[in-house]
Amino acid sequence: MALLSSIPTTIRFYVLMAPMIIMGGALWGAFLNPSWKGPLYILGALLTTLLGRAFSSSFPNRVPGFINGAVLGDKILTDGTRMFDPACNIIEKDKGGWGTFYSSPEPHALFFAYSIIYLTVGMFINSQHNWILFGFLIAMTIASAYLRTSAPLLCASNIDLFLGYIGGIICGLLWYVCIYSLENSSSPPLDLTYFNNASSSSQKCTMNNKKFVCSKTKK
Repeated sequence: MALLSSIPTTIRFYVLMAPMIIMGGALWGAFLNPSWKGPLYILGALLTTLLGRAFSSSFPNRVPGFINGAVLGDKILTDGTRMFDPACNIIEKDKGGWGTFYSSPEPHALFFAYSIIYLTVGMFINSQHNWILFGFLIAMTIASAYLRTSAPLLCASNIDLFLGYIGGIICGLLWYVCIYSLENSSSPPLDLTYFNNASSSSQKCTMNNKKFVCSKTKK
């Protein structure tokens, strides 16, 4: 029974840590296969997060337990609404920041929407479909939305998720366009985005009857 009771807690832990795990995987991949893809993806995610944090106080929405439009120092709502969990934002230093007081745009929704757009646009443009990656991102987005809007977390409401998705989509598209333009600013094109033509048209060469034979392979 102890194992069964710990399964929801384990799932909740990995969902909460998913942004860190995904960015850590991208950075580790950059070490194993040196390229700028991972660092540029992480840079875009960090810029998106900074924008979300900067604009969070501009929205009137507050985490459950606070009246919408409340400012720091206002009394907590006493209508029986259950308070949020401190795990709603593990990077804030105090309880009056983004995710622990300001709820829009929802941090995880912002990150996952950005990641889905930035990581998969090239996949569909160049017909290099990786359905495992796409399915994983969609599953994590749905799981995160459910866990962060229900007890015991109660980090945000549906409107916060919506604003997070919209913001993430916009940031993901803008960042992809910027990096894609930089990638194709030289000839031959640089290898900066995921699932691009530069990485899919690489060649492997072998010695055959004292002649080099090269064939294109997809990564």
